[in-house]
Amino acid sequence: MSDIPQETNITTPNSTSAAASGSATGSSADNKFMGQKERRRSSAVKMFLGDHLSLLSNQSVLKLMAKNNDKEILFSDVIVKINKRHKMQDRIFLLTEGGVYNIDPNGYKCKRRIALKEIGSISLSKLPDNFFALQVPSEYDYLLVSSKKTEIVSKLLEAYEKATGKPLSVTFGNVFDYRVDQDTVREIQFSLVDGGVSTRIYTKKKSKDAKK
Repeated sequence: MSDIPQETNITTPNSTSAAASGSATGSSADNKFMGQKERRRSSAVKMFLGDHLSLLSNQSVLKLMAKNNDKEILFSDVIVKINKRHKMQDRIFLLTEGGVYNIDPNGYKCKRRIALKEIGSISLSKLPDNFFALQVPSEYDYLLVSSKKTEIVSKLLEAYEKATGKPLSVTFGNVFDYRVDQDTVREIQFSLVDGGVSTRIYTKKKSKDAKK
């Protein structure tokens, strides 16, 4: 793979600025998520509420779930998805006992459903940011931003193990790759700066030889 000589610095809009940056906290193991990731001060006091959007009373969402024989809402909230054009999009992240839904909050149209068994791993940095990536080897990955990432990852781990009988892999690193389509891989880098965490994304493309 060869890097495209251009980097993208993502600036989170004001409405979600807390989702993309945060000041560093203490580094003791007790304050770290899964003993690896630094947590923002606000994360330590948040309650795990699950269905934050009360979607069990939303008929449009219930119809989407019924099509896939899903009956239980484990988590719901509006988060940010970084699309392949580096555009930030508000999306409803819905986790059920069988899959993850990407739903447009305007009209509740389902953009994608990922069966839990298709998720290969979750990637996060070790810093107090709110980015995480869902790695889906059979399709393409999602880079997401949420102030409730700890709850999302925790619920995903529980749901995945219950659905598949095996643990879901979680990797921590201040540099990791994610795939936006069949041919394009991006590298995201995290670093501490004054006042928060800097995030830089570099685009990679597969060479012709790699496709053979």
